[in-house]
Amino acid sequence: MAEQGEEDRQYQEYRRLEDCEEDSPPGEEEEEQLLLHVTEGPTGWTWGVHHPRRVSLTPPHIYQFHQRNGFACVLLSDVLELVQFLFVVTFSTFLLCCVDYDVLFATRPLNHSHVPERAKVALPDAVLPAPQCARRLRGSGWLLFLLVLAAAVWLCRLVTALRRLVGYWDIRSFYIRALGIPA
Repeated sequence: MAEQGEEDRQYQEYRRLEDCEEDSPPGEEEEEQLLLHVTEGPTGWTWGVHHPRRVSLTPPHIYQFHQRNGFACVLLSDVLELVQFLFVVTFSTFLLCCVDYDVLFATRPLNHSHVPERAKVALPDAVLPAPQCARRLRGSGWLLFLLVLAAAVWLCRLVTALRRLVGYWDIRSFYIRALGIPA
């Protein structure tokens, strides 16, 4: 009995929290609302008043901006991704159309008089002249279709990167003006 009284005294400090009826029931889908208390900066600018529904200011976007180390790193990363895609497509096309693999793998001898027949063959020895390379490229319908498809994919990636950069610029402004965190 004495133990029961002691336990009751311990639990008297704690109160049961009442269920909040403002929470939406599970299954109801609502847009995420980001609530922030932002004080006005020196110019009287507040984020929530002028831009209440910025998609780029959702917590996942802000976190991704932080994880990608800021706007300059995001910009450089996106530009290098686009350049990498162009390089892979261009180099693959070069290897498909502009290299004579029979010469490279020594199944056909070189026509150069200064190279012995058993000499080691390098890639520059097997590269076709530009007109012959262009003729092989124009002659392959599938390759032209794939290049047009790759160009369309690259343009979509460019538009996506530009849209993301606009969103990241908003987040950068939010960090600097509203939160007072320098770039």
